[in-house]
Amino acid sequence: METNKLRRLISFLVLLGIITLIGILFYRVMAAFLLPLFLAAVLVVIFSPLHKKILTRVEGKPRTAAALTTSIVGVLVLLPIIIAGTYAAVEGSKLVKNITPGYIAETLDDFRKVFDLQIPSESAVVGTDQLLQKLVDDVALQENVAAVQETFAELDRLRHQIVVEPVQEAATTRFEEYVEFLTELQKRQDDLNVSSALDNGIKLRERFAAFRTELLGGTLNEALVDTANPTPGELKELSNNLLNSNVRKQLLQAGANTLGYFISLAAGIVIMLIGVYFFLVDGRSMVQTILKLSPLKADYEKMLIDEFVSISRAVVLATILSALAQGILAGLGFWIAGMESVLLLTFAATLFAMVPFVGAAVVWFPAAIWLMMFADKTGYGVFLIIWGVGPVSLSDNIVKPLVLQNASKLHPMFALLSVVGGVQALGPIGILTGPMVVVFLQTLLNILHRELSTIDGEEFDELLDDSPVHEEAVEVESEDTEA
Repeated sequence: METNKLRRLISFLVLLGIITLIGILFYRVMAAFLLPLFLAAVLVVIFSPLHKKILTRVEGKPRTAAALTTSIVGVLVLLPIIIAGTYAAVEGSKLVKNITPGYIAETLDDFRKVFDLQIPSESAVVGTDQLLQKLVDDVALQENVAAVQETFAELDRLRHQIVVEPVQEAATTRFEEYVEFLTELQKRQDDLNVSSALDNGIKLRERFAAFRTELLGGTLNEALVDTANPTPGELKELSNNLLNSNVRKQLLQAGANTLGYFISLAAGIVIMLIGVYFFLVDGRSMVQTILKLSPLKADYEKMLIDEFVSISRAVVLATILSALAQGILAGLGFWIAGMESVLLLTFAATLFAMVPFVGAAVVWFPAAIWLMMFADKTGYGVFLIIWGVGPVSLSDNIVKPLVLQNASKLHPMFALLSVVGGVQALGPIGILTGPMVVVFLQTLLNILHRELSTIDGEEFDELLDDSPVHEEAVEVESEDTEA
């Protein structure tokens, strides 16, 4: 008998080892398809009422009903992706075509006007900068006394065109120092030579640079003004650099990555739709087969399945209602701000509101920047930012917890944290799995509480008496007593 028990134990352990090994291999084979299949299961739960109606209409033909339901699911999934992809492609092509020196100059000019980053007396200040730079860098100019004298004369002409506001006391002082040194150099032009021209040119440029810094409002503001006021040569270089060979390679690489992403997305959608079809046809038998292998009681298994169905519908409903709320509020903001293509912007905001950590902000924030920089509507742009940060964004934190709380009996705090934490831990799919994990834990704890409450004190003592730990403790106690 002992030999048979040993053989059965060895056989059982070997069987467990083989199952574990095959299970690991199965996971590695199916890992890439787990997410599409999981989404397929969720979609089957959501569209099961529709599938039942279709099944009734087609007089109990399961495969025909499954094909019709899968087709409807495919249209609802693919249509937003096609619309968003087409819109992004059109806008992207427009952006690439507009990358020209003229477009960049016009954009920067609007930007300078909105944020007051224009250079006072621009032509005179820029011309003086260029002359002083040439005086210091051009050796041929330094060796030509007549050319140096002409440069000083031109600098003197330009300085009369520079206007300094009376309130800028520091700038006025620096400008007077520059003018005084320039006047002194003009008086002793005959004594100039190569070395003195370079030395005096450096000193003159330093004085003008100090004045320029004060004129533009300090070092930090000067850097901002210089960035917003590139020279024509810098504009041309910037435009060329945006489309040079390296950038083209990067664009091609990005295009290849994007193409690969969309191919992967398309493959995932195909697998998901195949999963939807077969789950609709054979889903019930699949679930029954899995439940036969479960050691849980039938009512506990039913509780977990009911929670899966309930939370799946709740999360999808919460996501859709939240996206609609954000889209409608964003559309109202676009209408108040006087934006064009309000319906298109509203649709885009609603669509992106379903994407975790992206949301409608990817639409209303660029729209607000466009109003401030290009449409000369700074007030409406500021309003749109406040409106987006306020009602639009806050609606997501109100609608989702309320829907999840009502549908899954989750506390509002846990409902919100389960979505945010799930996305942080698992990515976009966490918007579904996060609440599921919390609800499943809550359900399992309720099951445990029910099991413990059904065990009275005597049954618990009997279980404890029969446990190996208790038997070992009794043996130790008896040995101590004999000793």
